[in-house]
Amino acid sequence: MVGTKAVALSPDGRLILSVGGSDGLAKLWDASSGSLIRSFMVSDDRFVGVRRLGGLISGWVAFTPDGKRIIYMGSDASFRIFNVETGAEVATLIGFENGEWLVVTAEGYYNASEKGAQYLNVNYEGKNYSVDQFYDVFYRPDIVAAKLNGQDISSLISVTMKDAAKSPPPLVEVTSQTVSADQKKTKVCYKVNSTGGGIGEVRLFHNGKLIQSDGFYREMAKSSSDKTQLASLDGKTIYEDMRSIMVKGTVDTPVVRQTKGDAVETCTEVEAVAGENEMSVTAFNKSNTVQSSMKTINFRSDLKPEEPHLYLLSVGIDKYRNEKDNLKYAVKDAGDITDRLLKQSKTLYKPNNIHYELLTNGQGTRENITRKIDELSMVIKPTDGFILFVAGHGVLLQNQYYMLTHDYDGTINEKNTISSNAIIDMSKKIKSLSQLFIFDTCHAGGVDTIISGLYDARMSVLAKKMGLHIYASANDRQAAIDGYKNNGLFTYTLLDGLDNNRQADKYKDGTVSIAGLGEYSKKMTTSISKQIGHSQTPLIINFGKDSPIYKLQ
Repeated sequence: MVGTKAVALSPDGRLILSVGGSDGLAKLWDASSGSLIRSFMVSDDRFVGVRRLGGLISGWVAFTPDGKRIIYMGSDASFRIFNVETGAEVATLIGFENGEWLVVTAEGYYNASEKGAQYLNVNYEGKNYSVDQFYDVFYRPDIVAAKLNGQDISSLISVTMKDAAKSPPPLVEVTSQTVSADQKKTKVCYKVNSTGGGIGEVRLFHNGKLIQSDGFYREMAKSSSDKTQLASLDGKTIYEDMRSIMVKGTVDTPVVRQTKGDAVETCTEVEAVAGENEMSVTAFNKSNTVQSSMKTINFRSDLKPEEPHLYLLSVGIDKYRNEKDNLKYAVKDAGDITDRLLKQSKTLYKPNNIHYELLTNGQGTRENITRKIDELSMVIKPTDGFILFVAGHGVLLQNQYYMLTHDYDGTINEKNTISSNAIIDMSKKIKSLSQLFIFDTCHAGGVDTIISGLYDARMSVLAKKMGLHIYASANDRQAAIDGYKNNGLFTYTLLDGLDNNRQADKYKDGTVSIAGLGEYSKKMTTSISKQIGHSQTPLIINFGKDSPIYKLQ
């Protein structure tokens, strides 16, 4: 063991692990015979741009308490986990000085704290990428949890980050814009050039909100069974259903309508808003697995500001065609939220500029909801605000989130659900640059950590794709039925935050914003749920610009 930097003894005393030497290997030895069992390549520093943690020494090694894995700290400040029996890498963990963190499996699927992925670049085959460029496909806390738990994830994945990186994203350039101070329409021109990986979906954002994309979203099979009942969907069933189909490509990635070749150059007319405007363009490789860097231009419009309007659509469903799955507080939640928002929004909007629609029970069919969205898309302007509140049942099936409509009759199908893909299309239709989607929907059955991770991933990707704000209650069915003080727990805390509550004033400027209300409601829901013996942590996901909800009185 010449040149060894560190050694570790397995918990049962049978194995010795050594690190050091010029070969960059960690070596596993039989303690009794001194023979070499296996070597691990541990000096492959793939991560760049890492803020190193002070006080730690690279080359540190240890066995996990069960003796099944080893942990190695590399010179890039990462902790790498290896399987003792096979020598395969399990995952890499990175902590940052400011408390942010990131976990990446050997296949490239990752989980991270709110800003953890922003501090890191990944090096594959000499090419540097930000982790965020893989977000749509590889942000999968559920897969990370399964891998760390020792489960086989091969049936849950269809592409590795290393394979995706072999098809690099295209280069995007905003070539020009035509701005007239007295015209609402602005022309933005851009071009996209392949760098070897082809060109997939191109997305155009206005002030952080997705306004155009040229991919469409393919509906996936909702279940391996023709008859999927709500009562049967516990966490184990959902997880097994995820594993029952191998999807080539990746679920929820768009299919591009036509082949683009190696170059695209086009112009788009955009409806400008008074004051500052930010236009951003990004594009994916042909397989829609790696995103290009975002290219952004800014311009100022001298248009006279229009009076903003607020449009509120609330849906509450207690009663389903299958009465066994009826709820107790969903209709009341939708009504209470509507009343509170109507009252508080008068501090920002003229009363005549506030519009609302409340759909309950039999009104909450798929047909009615989608028709109402279509109607709103014809009148809502970019300067208007839009809030969608939904209380009822929500389920996960094969990597997609679905809200169940009143039509649900005991068997889940395309006629009684609205999928996350359909929600994306709804948001694109609505021109508002300030959109808040609130889902106080309960999962069917119990929710384990893996399924909770999938829920986190699907909601987060949904929000990022659209460039909007999403609140998701993330509660289970039993908690929703029990309720809290005559409301669902999450709705109760939202109502509290909307009740002239100074604790929800994030910026201490006398205004409660979307981000501020979300932070407050998450904090209170988490705290109250612990007090009543139930763990519930809402998801609060903010993309695009923060917007005020009401002024404190």
